[in-house]
Amino acid sequence: MDIDLSEIGMGKGQQYETIISTIDKNGNPNTAPFGLRVLDKDKIQLRIFEGGSSIKNIKEKKEFIVNITENPLMFTLSTIDTIPKEYLSKIDEKTRNDNELFYLTNADAYFICEVETLKSAFRENDPIKDTEVNIIKANVVELNVKNKCARPINRAIHALIEALVNYSRIDIVNDETQKYFLERFLESERIIKRVGNNEEKESIRILKENIIKKGYEI
Repeated sequence: MDIDLSEIGMGKGQQYETIISTIDKNGNPNTAPFGLRVLDKDKIQLRIFEGGSSIKNIKEKKEFIVNITENPLMFTLSTIDTIPKEYLSKIDEKTRNDNELFYLTNADAYFICEVETLKSAFRENDPIKDTEVNIIKANVVELNVKNKCARPINRAIHALIEALVNYSRIDIVNDETQKYFLERFLESERIIKRVGNNEEKESIRILKENIIKKGYEI
């Protein structure tokens, strides 16, 4: 089976926000939101900090499912706890050592991953101090597209839209709000430089030039 993540709009080198579903040794599902980076058409990388259920399950089972969705409720439920089982569907594949897997029923697409390598590290420049992070490289072994218009979430485009909205209003708000808009711009710029594509990076550069031309210090 020739797997190509570009089929669902995921480009090599780009980072996307997804919901990962795993199972524990007793077959209980767990879900959590994670950003992942695409390494190749059928290979991804995850950074997961030590201590949570997701990394424990991945270490035990060596596989997981990546769910592609824009549903805000699913991201909320998976962040504050885990998505209730009523929103999940089960895959029972005998070819995977009798392991059951669960995917998000209303996902636009989902793909099954098997761990290739898992390494632990501490990053000196990471804003989360003194926490061990697990670097996971995984192969995509099965891709299921339920919605032909499936598109993964990338934080950059949302950050750019917020910056554009604030730019359109910056001349008509008070000084305090202008200061807030400029601070938000810097945060949007940081996000875009980190996870955006070339067009988004060029867009935020052009926007910054125009903010400076307006006389604002940034």
